Amino acid sequence: MDLISERINEYMTQRLGMDPADVAATRQQYYQQYGTTGRGLYLNHGLDAEDYLEFVHDLPVEDMLRPDPGLDSMLEGLRANKSIFTNATVGHARRVLEVLGVARHFQQIIGIAELQYVPKPDLRAYQRALELLGARAEECLLVDDRERNLAPGRSLGMTTVLVGGSQTGNGADFVVDVVTEVGDVMEALCPKRGSRCEPGAKSVGRQPES
Repeated sequence: MDLISERINEYMTQRLGMDPADVAATRQQYYQQYGTTGRGLYLNHGLDAEDYLEFVHDLPVEDMLRPDPGLDSMLEGLRANKSIFTNATVGHARRVLEVLGVARHFQQIIGIAELQYVPKPDLRAYQRALELLGARAEECLLVDDRERNLAPGRSLGMTTVLVGGSQTGNGADFVVDVVTEVGDVMEALCPKRGSRCEPGAKSVGRQPES
């Protein structure tokens, strides 16, 4: 993410001709107002979204990540369809999944183009994702490492899991320290093979701080 941030800065100065002194403030403003810098640039600077996304994700992912057997095992045990819901591109997400060795577990990748360039945490992104999945919110477990990305899903009826114990967890149904603990949450919600999940049974995972 640090390298992607650097690439965004480079794009704004090199491709859009913005003053380097204005970049940080502009990015902060767009992040707060639109959810991502790219969305703000798209709406206010005539951004070529495909060119921008290709530029900022042009990273040596294969040199930065390695296979994750623990994540692979956890995903293998989840008795549910699994999809990626990301503000990145499908291509970037697929590269990351391939390097981690977990791509085979995911039935669908919903990227920013599929979201019609409306990113999380905009409520419309979640509604679009549900439409593409052909699912109801109550059927979904939403996992994210940013609190702001969970609140809209929860408002629609999704069960939410925040990854990252250093955050408060406000707006999340469960808080886990690492993503591999999501398997424990799912096991509590769907304890028996073939049983119905019960999103209200919040007995596993730390409760959000009040």
